[in-house]
Amino acid sequence: MPELKRSLGFWDGLAMVVGIMVGTGIFRTPGLVAQQLGRPWLTFVAWAAGGAIAFLGALIFAELATRHPHAGGKYVYAREAFGPQAGFVVGWIEGLVYAVATAAIGVVSGEYAGRLIGVGGDTRWLGGAMVVMFTGINLLGVASGRIFQNVATAAKVAALGGVVVVALARGDGSGWHSALPTAPAGAAVWGALAVAFQSVIWTYYGYLDAGKIAEEVVEPSRTLPKVFLVGIGVAAGLYLLLNAAFLQVLPIDRIAASNLVPGDVVAALFGARGGTLVAGLALLVVLASLNGNIFVTPRILFGLAREGLGPQSLARVNAGGTPWAAMLLIGALSTALAVTGSFVRLLGLAITLVLIIDSWAVAALLRLRSRTPLAPFRVPLYPLVPALFLLVYAALFVGTAVADWQVVAVAGAVVAAVYGAGRGRTGMGRDGQRRTETGRDGQRRTETV
Repeated sequence: MPELKRSLGFWDGLAMVVGIMVGTGIFRTPGLVAQQLGRPWLTFVAWAAGGAIAFLGALIFAELATRHPHAGGKYVYAREAFGPQAGFVVGWIEGLVYAVATAAIGVVSGEYAGRLIGVGGDTRWLGGAMVVMFTGINLLGVASGRIFQNVATAAKVAALGGVVVVALARGDGSGWHSALPTAPAGAAVWGALAVAFQSVIWTYYGYLDAGKIAEEVVEPSRTLPKVFLVGIGVAAGLYLLLNAAFLQVLPIDRIAASNLVPGDVVAALFGARGGTLVAGLALLVVLASLNGNIFVTPRILFGLAREGLGPQSLARVNAGGTPWAAMLLIGALSTALAVTGSFVRLLGLAITLVLIIDSWAVAALLRLRSRTPLAPFRVPLYPLVPALFLLVYAALFVGTAVADWQVVAVAGAVVAAVYGAGRGRTGMGRDGQRRTETGRDGQRRTETV
């Protein structure tokens, strides 16, 4: 059975998580949040609450990942808790979702690259070329993908930190003393917070991707919890500082009217040079996210194939340690979605499917805890933490259903179709269950019963 080499340390995992998490969302979400809430202090409540929920999720997935530090992440937890057919559904749906996300990030990176080099018009082809380029970098081996991720994430955090420092030093604080005339009051505040919170939650999304590379992390029982929790801490701190910087430079009505708040801040600070700086900053932000997604997503298909839940050819690993066949498939699919623009129609569906498969993975912890209480890392305040997390996701799902029931119906049909496709591929023993226990050394011992 092919294995992936444990070669990623704490800083590698942290760069992967922060690089993926801090992406285009921080460019577009602050304006939406300000528009909904209308007051500076309320925007901070939303961002802090989003960080708190993400922290709860990080605790949950830290336990899941240290229990089963194998390639693929969520599908592994679903398989171990509910059987191979659940793993099949979660894994293949997540693979599709991440291919769509990679295509979207590729197109955004193509847009900003086009601005920098003076290419106008439709730049989807450039976005596709970016996906191909990073697929090639990662096909060379784990080392090349890891090195680029570390450098790009460090540069991104430094650049955004530079925006914070300059904004706080040179801004006049106009945003702190302003409010929108439409700002909610009284009981309406709770409804506005709920709507704004949805956008904030997705801006924090990405922290759980450390689970996909768990098989390659050195000393996973010690390293993975630090990656999850420090990653959330870095992102939350950066998001709160950035929002403070935005309010230091722009009044809240300009923030609420903007779909690219950091760009408006940079333009206000640097004048005519702002356009090029904005494009360069935005490109730097999305490149680490693009490379990170291309790095982690093939690990899902690799794990599925290795367990007999996908074509065996996808479990092939090259000399550089990359699951190359799975990498080629994800690269080709993401490139096709980017170039054709098909990903746009799939984004809403992808978000709904994320709510389903993430909830499935978190529910897996409840069964795994009842079966084996001890683990290298244990969620505190159990079962309150996973119950609260599932309650938030249920509320988001209900909100999605009320807003667009057709998307939810299609998502349900996709889950049912993938579940049906998995029947016949997932026979493993008399009850179809695999039992895998992982020692503190990260080595797994598997029994089919």
